[in-house]
Amino acid sequence: MTLWQIVKKELRRMFIEEPKTALLLLGIPIVYSLLFGVVYQENAVKYMPTVVYDQDQSQLSRKLGQAFGDSERYDIVAYVDSQEELEEYLREGRAKVAVAIPVHFARDVKRGMGSEVLVQVDGSNLLFANSVVSSAQEIVQTFSAGVGMNLIEAIGQMPDEALNKAAPIQFGVRILNNPTFAYSHFILAGLGANGLQIGIMLAICTALNREYKRLEDWRGVSSRRLIIGKLLPYWALGVVAFAVYMLIIVYGFDLPFKGSVASVLMSGTAFVLAVVGVGGFFSAVAPNEVYAVQLPMVYIMPALLFSGYVWPHLAMNEISLMLSKLLPLTYMADDVRDLMLNGYAPFLQNNVMILLMFGLGLLAISTLIFSWRRSRYEQT
Repeated sequence: MTLWQIVKKELRRMFIEEPKTALLLLGIPIVYSLLFGVVYQENAVKYMPTVVYDQDQSQLSRKLGQAFGDSERYDIVAYVDSQEELEEYLREGRAKVAVAIPVHFARDVKRGMGSEVLVQVDGSNLLFANSVVSSAQEIVQTFSAGVGMNLIEAIGQMPDEALNKAAPIQFGVRILNNPTFAYSHFILAGLGANGLQIGIMLAICTALNREYKRLEDWRGVSSRRLIIGKLLPYWALGVVAFAVYMLIIVYGFDLPFKGSVASVLMSGTAFVLAVVGVGGFFSAVAPNEVYAVQLPMVYIMPALLFSGYVWPHLAMNEISLMLSKLLPLTYMADDVRDLMLNGYAPFLQNNVMILLMFGLGLLAISTLIFSWRRSRYEQT
């Protein structure tokens, strides 16, 4: 049997005899991209339910409360009259943020004594906490500078001089590559890649293992030709799935794409080869088809967490770093995100080479294991 005949036989199995195989491989990354794209479409946490405890009830304190209400990050759900009521809103989850303005707020500000506004946030969800820390600080600082400028203008200073005295140090920030802090820009490419590797793993897990029961059908066919012929369709369909999910996140959810198509495809095709190698290895080494389905789960579960995509490598301990080096996603996800947002991935060529060696090396090992087990089955 020729290599092309083996490929056609496997394609027939994937699309006609067991179409769920092709559906898993092509469908999971597409579904991942669509579902997570919809979830993260807002790109930031907005309209957090907020309660305000204004103990001063002055015109100035009401303006500060309104400043929070005018921000799209906050949705003021109530004005309360006591600290106990404020804490009750937070405890019962009716509010995620609380703003407490102290007594004599306006008087102390006008006398130049200063005053402290307390912002409380439910830190059990880090997204709420991170959003509040940055946005609340910006609101209060802007409000404070405006009040200070008005006070200085009242004694005869020109507006520019008043602003310089009220806020003598200006703070400038330039955010590169993702200036709006869009969460979809940060996360979607990696989640799609994770969905792709899950689809490949689930589709390929029994591809080689089942052949141990049908070795009579492959007499005269070398193990190398058999493995290449059976796994080649998974690589080809994996590349198609990669291209489709990239099109979805770029054109469906307006993610920027500054890099070259060739560079992204180079990373994606090498990644698919590496994942096919991992899946082929699990399929070849598993004692039976049940274990062939279960073994990839050991890889799938930690793959995204240890890849460095959502939690950077520089913040990992040595054990986590060692584990991350065993995962193909480590060498692909950051590069694709960098290419999309920055237009350049400094480690692209090196990582592509690692992925190619990863995939080809595991395919060679899988061939040796399959050949050894095949010889044992034939002897018995």
